[in-house]
Amino acid sequence: MAIDSFVVSLFLILIAGRLLGELSDRLGFPSVVGEVTAGIIIGPSLLNWVLPHSTLAIIAELGVILLLFDIGCETSIKRLAHSGNQAIRVALLGVVIPLMTTGLASLYWLSLSPFTALFFGCALTATSIGISIRVLALNNQTQSHAGQIILGAAVIDDIVGVMLLSILFNFASSGELALSSTLMLFIMIACFIIFSPPLIRAIIYLTRWLHLKARIPGYEVFVVMTMILLFAWLAHLFGTPAILGGFAVGMGLSKHFTSPFNRYLKNPFTYTNQLEGAAKPLVQLFSPVFFVYVGISLDLSQLDVSFTGLILLAWLSFIAVVSKFLAGLTASSKWQEKLIVGSAMVPRGEVGLVFAEMGRQLGVIQAKEFAILVMVIALTTLIGPLILKLTMEKNQSQ
Repeated sequence: MAIDSFVVSLFLILIAGRLLGELSDRLGFPSVVGEVTAGIIIGPSLLNWVLPHSTLAIIAELGVILLLFDIGCETSIKRLAHSGNQAIRVALLGVVIPLMTTGLASLYWLSLSPFTALFFGCALTATSIGISIRVLALNNQTQSHAGQIILGAAVIDDIVGVMLLSILFNFASSGELALSSTLMLFIMIACFIIFSPPLIRAIIYLTRWLHLKARIPGYEVFVVMTMILLFAWLAHLFGTPAILGGFAVGMGLSKHFTSPFNRYLKNPFTYTNQLEGAAKPLVQLFSPVFFVYVGISLDLSQLDVSFTGLILLAWLSFIAVVSKFLAGLTASSKWQEKLIVGSAMVPRGEVGLVFAEMGRQLGVIQAKEFAILVMVIALTTLIGPLILKLTMEKNQSQ
């Protein structure tokens, strides 16, 4: 791609993503919906101003690595441990039920191959922790019992989702899913997730000491980006997607980080806050590029807009919503809490789109299935927050 085409394309992506993201937020919807819509508008589906290209795809992938870093910064292993059996039950059912129902539905009604149907189902197991937490925060519910179950379940969902994506990525790349290699991959992923954060924390202590010697401005953002790039490369070396590296760096940097060595080493909160603060502008700049690029890659001409096609899309979306909602019904003895947790688990958001885009890049999901999958994810991302908001408003009025 020539430099003039690249800069104009990136300019249009940033402008359209920001404008539609802001509009979506003002209308009460997640900004990610507006960003994907921006990509649809400026992409081949409508205006044809920006076309998919490998250079833009690399920038978009950097955006998703930074997005997973941001999710990792909010991931608390301690919160996960304290969330109890209710959160674990909600999370696991929230993976198993959508995987089976949407996978079988896509196998039967979309006539997909078994592996493509499995990937389709896995993409709809995700829960967007960012979208649900935002709605909870607006209603001062993050510290409630239901809020803690949602947070714990969403953390587990994120980790299980990354593992599923890694296993499917490995299968799509190698073409085989032998039990021994799958078990080995699972062990490698688990080791990477377990041992990377303490190693990252050790690097943080080293870079904090070197910080005193630094004289050139921009040291904090330099440290964060080099760690993200290094561990993204290491994740790829382990046979997993590079996004897992960003997630691991986020967990190592997280204010929720805990380890047995905390009693000997004082937690460098001031320094880690500086590092996280330095990375925020990068996340806010590049992560929308990923969502806009998803919209650019989406070819709406592949959608069946006949009455039968629209009914099928609505039916798959209904299954995607209900399958997650059912998982929340096991959360509590109180019906109001059940409804809050169930509706909070519905939006797939950014994590589902990561799955969809990875499947498209690997050639597992073709253009038609990709368009349907993105539309289902978009609809759950719209419906989930609306149900959650209405449920909490009704709960507060009682």
